[in-house]
Amino acid sequence: MATAAKPAIHDDTPALIVRILEARFTVYLARLCLTLPFWWSGIDKLFHPHAALTEIQGLGLPPSWILYGLLLITQLGGSLAIIFNRFAWLGAGALGVFTAVVTYMAHAFWTLQGPARFAEMNDFLEHISLIAGMVFAALHCHEVKAHDR
Repeated sequence: MATAAKPAIHDDTPALIVRILEARFTVYLARLCLTLPFWWSGIDKLFHPHAALTEIQGLGLPPSWILYGLLLITQLGGSLAIIFNRFAWLGAGALGVFTAVVTYMAHAFWTLQGPARFAEMNDFLEHISLIAGMVFAALHCHEVKAHDR
């Protein structure tokens, strides 16, 4: 039985842009930049543990060394997993869930009124976009692994 030929895909991306998008450097730079808020925060918390404990307490949680350790593992480990595409699905998932929980706790715009509500809602929505970025990172890293097989 003959199979139907796949329709030709019209790609309107200029050749120069294709070369940039397919460059290994671009992929690593994108992964590095996507995870920047997490690894930067993790490094800062690593060198300023008491400030990190105060930040944890500011979310209404106990200033626990266990939470501090989990925070570092999530932020730094999740970032490294995505950057180096090793268990990227786990790193992206951990960072996405972490972002969702902290965003809910820290940017409760629905409890505010006026300009403060608007500002917090914008921060909340920006964090939702970052969660979507984690999903795209997991998808991309999975596709790269599947292509390499």
